[in-house]
Amino acid sequence: MLHKNYVLIFTILLSFSVQCTENFEQFYATSFLKNDTAVRLSLKEQGFAEITFKTPDTLTLHGLFLSRPNATCNVIVCAGWLPGKKEGMATFYDLLPTDCNILFFDARGRGNSDGSLLWKLWEYGVHEYKDILGAISYLNNANTLPIAIIGICSGAFNAAHALVDLEKNNKTESSRVKGLVFDSGWGSVTEIARTAPPAGIEKRLINLLKSIYTSKKQIQQSYIFKLCSLITHINYTMSYHICTKHVTNHYESITTLFDKIHHITTPILFIHSSDDTYAIKSDAIRLSQLAPHSTCWWIKESFHAKHHLIHKELYKNKLHDFLNTIA
Repeated sequence: MLHKNYVLIFTILLSFSVQCTENFEQFYATSFLKNDTAVRLSLKEQGFAEITFKTPDTLTLHGLFLSRPNATCNVIVCAGWLPGKKEGMATFYDLLPTDCNILFFDARGRGNSDGSLLWKLWEYGVHEYKDILGAISYLNNANTLPIAIIGICSGAFNAAHALVDLEKNNKTESSRVKGLVFDSGWGSVTEIARTAPPAGIEKRLINLLKSIYTSKKQIQQSYIFKLCSLITHINYTMSYHICTKHVTNHYESITTLFDKIHHITTPILFIHSSDDTYAIKSDAIRLSQLAPHSTCWWIKESFHAKHHLIHKELYKNKLHDFLNTIA
């Protein structure tokens, strides 16, 4: 009888372990991450609660917050440019240590949050950092634990601006922010406006030609891809210098990080890949050299803002190591 009980208990634990593994694995599948409703329901099953908070410019942002009784820190995860939603960051539920509270949120103009994505696009970077300031205030009202921020792409750019604002207003210590992960980030709206659009067009061209060629390497070596890519780059370069550059330059002095990141005294972990065509690595290197307290993880081969999916185990280790150093 006792033997049967042990077997039953073992079977239940094994079933639970398999179920947890399957739940974690789905958070690495891009097809699943695109299903906002399914991801949100799955996160709520893991204990996340739907919350809202205000930004300093009075926008209401929507988020998902996991509060753990044994938590030793809070982690804010800031999504990239698109889709910029909390559900897309669900992978970090598995990547982060189990003693962290986790906050995902929809950036302004995305998901259920207030604001507009495309309205006054030329002003991008002027106010977006206030999303992170709102998230920090929410957590400081919820508990007294230290805070770490993880930013992906534009999320990294805006999070860095939030830290600059805290430093300039002597609020870094009271904010309890202890570190920033700057993943696939960039330092200039004008520069990202030059590199990201043609990289996005190239990605879509590769997807279009997948029905003709069997591998990405074959596509990139094909004459049709090289011709289309050349035409795209010529046309966009012309439009960039005629129009886009002059529009973004109007706010460049406000939005650039290159002359501001030296104000950030909290540690920053820079993560970037050499083959990132959206946000070029040289800008990330320059930022890391200007930041007073930086450590770097340069990846040879990956994809923009996908390192946590492509190199998940190594990424998890890097995150844990960084969080341990700032604890």
